[in-house]
Amino acid sequence: MDYTDFDKASQSPWNRAMYDDIVKTLVARCETIDKSLFTRDNPAVLDIGSGPGGLSLAFLRKIPLKEISLLDLREDGLEKAKERIHKEHPNTQVHIIKADIHEIPLKESSYDLIISRGSIRFWENQEEALKEIRRILKPDGIAYIGGGRGSAAFQERRLKEDNEWFPDNYNMDPSSIKKIPSKKLEDWEYERLFEAYGDSYEIYSHLGDGHWILWKKGERL
Repeated sequence: MDYTDFDKASQSPWNRAMYDDIVKTLVARCETIDKSLFTRDNPAVLDIGSGPGGLSLAFLRKIPLKEISLLDLREDGLEKAKERIHKEHPNTQVHIIKADIHEIPLKESSYDLIISRGSIRFWENQEEALKEIRRILKPDGIAYIGGGRGSAAFQERRLKEDNEWFPDNYNMDPSSIKKIPSKKLEDWEYERLFEAYGDSYEIYSHLGDGHWILWKKGERL
């Protein structure tokens, strides 16, 4: 994959604002499940499917960290993300991990928070991928995984102010949307997995807001 166009788009003012909006929601939702997460001393954070770093950059703008880890299959994307983070956050150490989500070369119980936007639909074996995420989460670790273009309020504002943005699927009935091929499971299948784990979770599936899974290891709500 050529990252040139994708990276250029991800750095546009509106896409930067989109990631900031996503992170704002991410933080608010994570705090509903654990208010102490962002008060910990330098929580260990991993961005899965990081690409050129849009989500990580927005996260660091909201929650400054001494270090952050990025995982992706494509080395060029990882290197671009590292370069961008060093430019915007020179005091943050970046660890890049070129690996498949199904075989993460990390020890168990490594991370306080795992985030991911836009990659879950490509995971060939959803159950194995989630098992790997759970394995490397700390006992009270949280994962926030999914995809979307920002909150409904943000998208409404963008639709009014960004003359070049015309999302085909905005504010449409999900049943009428032509879907991009996806490996994702149905919500009830994710629920079954989390119930079997004995973990707490919340699935957000709102029209205009995307689809997100909030998940805390080892603690049922």
